[in-house]
Amino acid sequence: MVITSCSNDDYLHAVPEGCTAIISVDIPRVAENKKGVDANIIKTLFHLSDASKCGIDMTSKVYLFEDPDGNLGLAAKVKDADDFANQLTNLAKKGKCQKVQKKRGKYFTVLNRTWLIGFNDDALLVMGPSVGSVAQAGLMRTMMKLLDAERGIEESPLYARLQDIDSPIAMVAQTQALPEQFSALFTLGAPRDVSPSDVLIAASLDARNGCLEMSSKVFSFDETIDKSLKESEASFRPLQADYVRQIPDSSFFSIAMNIEGKSLLKMMKDNKTLRAMLTGMSLSVDADEFVSSVNGNFVMVMPSFDNENISVLWNADLSQSVNNFDTTGDLLKHRLSNEGQKLPAHVVNKSIGKLQYSVINLNAVDSSKREITNALSSLMTPMFGNVTYIVCSTTFSNDKR
Repeated sequence: MVITSCSNDDYLHAVPEGCTAIISVDIPRVAENKKGVDANIIKTLFHLSDASKCGIDMTSKVYLFEDPDGNLGLAAKVKDADDFANQLTNLAKKGKCQKVQKKRGKYFTVLNRTWLIGFNDDALLVMGPSVGSVAQAGLMRTMMKLLDAERGIEESPLYARLQDIDSPIAMVAQTQALPEQFSALFTLGAPRDVSPSDVLIAASLDARNGCLEMSSKVFSFDETIDKSLKESEASFRPLQADYVRQIPDSSFFSIAMNIEGKSLLKMMKDNKTLRAMLTGMSLSVDADEFVSSVNGNFVMVMPSFDNENISVLWNADLSQSVNNFDTTGDLLKHRLSNEGQKLPAHVVNKSIGKLQYSVINLNAVDSSKREITNALSSLMTPMFGNVTYIVCSTTFSNDKR
């Protein structure tokens, strides 16, 4: 009985212990709660009409992860390796994947020319994106070692924290695994220039109407950093949506909060990414003076995905007379207006009452950088459907939601 119960999670050995991010998907619960759009990621990824007969155990959780080398991956429990091999053989006949190869008791193929598939009697791994025979051969060697591993993510602190999140789709991640703008948001309030690997988020995920929402709490396994993060919460107040409603729908990235400006200025100066944003703000008034004058709701918008030429739009409740700033023409040009199409109401409403809120509009990513979002979408779409907006919000640590 002991051997049988332990073997139930053997497929977790294939997930690298040093993952920087891991997402669990409880397919039966997702179906029951109707979260996402056809959230059976196995069914959609492998073009299956009936996932229950594909050879993959649909009653066990599926895990998405980012390994230490930055590869994205999926792990699932295999119920019958021969049945799954037959499914892939049918896919190969349709030109969806390469012919299945068997090496050292494991099966391998390439799906959609980008994703490597490897599996044995216990575990299925999908990893990538990887293009070219040399890169794919190297990734295949990595996957062979993972499929032979005797231990994996199940003994890591990330996995232990993941089990504490009661959600059909849950995530625990080091902030270094997130886009730089999101990483900056979550490390706000941490000690100066803290490593993004030492600040983590625990989040539940949900997708509706083209919007993927991550409702998160920030923490650290380092007690000093975790204490600093908790103490910084006292500077924040529940966010109201007034200025969020002014964010242009064409903007790439936006961040919003309700805070006292002097505290915000210190946090921004302690944060490498936001410090660069402050330096890059082309204003004819002192940026420090402007930020320190904030007292209430505050929104900053980056219209485009361009790290070299940072352009910022803003709106805020200011403790000083607004006219002191409005008379400065250059600053006034950067203030949000009420013109043009704004974010949809269902995206805006996710900001209400939050500690911090940010949104990325994937449609606003420049065509020269679409490769980044295409790689993410190839994994997100089977689980969440077509996603236009990614919303990250943090809740107060005493918030039970």
